[in-house]
Amino acid sequence: MSNTHEFSDETFDDFLDSLPEVEPPARMKDAIFAEIDGGEAAEVIELPRRRWRAFVAVPAAAAVLVAGVVAAPQLLQLGQPDAADSARVEAESPGEKSMHDIMGAEDLMQGNADVSGAQLDIVSSASMAKSGAMVDGQPQLADGMGAQVWAVSADGEMASAGVIGQDPHDGVWMPFDGAAVKVMVTEEPAGGSEQPTGRTLATVTLASAS
Repeated sequence: MSNTHEFSDETFDDFLDSLPEVEPPARMKDAIFAEIDGGEAAEVIELPRRRWRAFVAVPAAAAVLVAGVVAAPQLLQLGQPDAADSARVEAESPGEKSMHDIMGAEDLMQGNADVSGAQLDIVSSASMAKSGAMVDGQPQLADGMGAQVWAVSADGEMASAGVIGQDPHDGVWMPFDGAAVKVMVTEEPAGGSEQPTGRTLATVTLASAS
């Protein structure tokens, strides 16, 4: 069984009439006739003008399709950022979240300290058994020295929370071990001390925020 589709002359003529009219380039005709002149003699039949029109119109349509495929990815690049990107931009840092969680406690206690140029915003909650300080700025101390932070609990136990170096700080969260009622800062070697030995830079007794 043949798969060849047969079209009537009338159907094919209607198809050709639907195509846009394009004048064939003169050099195309010249090249064809020159090829014929160089070979054996043959009968030349002038094709109807509309058949030239069909030959030229098909490549033009293909060019439009190719241009559309290439341009599509460029349009995708102009879209708005997705929801995941926006959420990452607006998300709090872990330190900010920890501080805000403590600030939401009903038994919040807080205090502030200026440590030779470094600012400490201290928060604590006994019910959450958490406390810490947000550090900004940098302490101006002798070479090789740092500001060591000591957190004092309600039963008087003192523990080191770490040493603030002389490099700039911008919203650096320093967590304490458990809740604190008092904070002391002393000048110590940059590597830290097991207990306060240097001069006292600041002492803060935390107060209830209510």
